[in-house]
Amino acid sequence: MATLLRLLIIAGIIWLVYSFVKRALSNSSQQLKEQQQTPPPAPMMQQCAHCGIHIAEGESTQAQGLFFCSEAHRDTYLQHKK
Repeated sequence: MATLLRLLIIAGIIWLVYSFVKRALSNSSQQLKEQQQTPPPAPMMQQCAHCGIHIAEGESTQAQGLFFCSEAHRDTYLQHKK
């Protein structure tokens, strides 16, 4: 009788560990799927103060609060502005 009780306790512990691991893996896989489904935000587009072309803010050059598509356009614009 004591052996049967030990086996039931061991089986219960194994079941608890199994269900905990299964739940943890299921939650992490759902989070991964949600992250993969969410598209990255679109980059902010800015207009070059010199030529008017639109360029991603991360790829632009900035000076005096204005955006430029290249350093050459920035320098040209600032020289003509003086």
